[in-house]
Amino acid sequence: MSTTPSRRRTAPALVAAAAVALLALTGCASGQAAARSGPAGSAAPSASPTGYTVVAQPTLRPGDPLPEPTGTVVLTVSGELAGGKAVHLDLATIEKMGLVEYSVDDKQAEGHRVTFRGVLLRSLLDTVGATGGTTLHTTAINDYAVDIPMSDVDQYPVMLATSVDGQRMTVERYGPTRVVYPTDSFDLDPVTYDPRWIWQLKSLEVE
Repeated sequence: MSTTPSRRRTAPALVAAAAVALLALTGCASGQAAARSGPAGSAAPSASPTGYTVVAQPTLRPGDPLPEPTGTVVLTVSGELAGGKAVHLDLATIEKMGLVEYSVDDKQAEGHRVTFRGVLLRSLLDTVGATGGTTLHTTAINDYAVDIPMSDVDQYPVMLATSVDGQRMTVERYGPTRVVYPTDSFDLDPVTYDPRWIWQLKSLEVE
């Protein structure tokens, strides 16, 4: 995971405006979980200033009871959660939290430009009842582990991807879930942020 993806410089003022616009559009701004409302179901795709596209509004929101997984569990979230117990999620449940798409030059894994689809990590954490914490301890299927500061999740539209170029991500193709940073929209230092693009993700611990 050491190959450096390409970067595009963005003026600080535009970066700030873009981040605010995207988080407001998807209802994922920090501290706004309790205020989320609106009709359930998919909405017509709409583009955000940062290059993300909202393809489906959430049908599972913070405060809603989480369904028991009926498919294969692909992610376990534990730690500082409102219910006090670890949460086990299948792909269907994750994707009920709202879907976005983002195209990026993925030199680290795919080796070319691809379009990821998934849920914003902030949305997922709000929906499973993350109550605080400053760090996400993430672990992959092969036991690779990296800490993601919660400030990343609040400041940037970090995605938990569930598909790439319209296809589910198998383990062989870095899935079934993967963390994706908006490196084509924000000026992110590759030395710091590239290691946080963890793929084959299996668990998140909120601490």
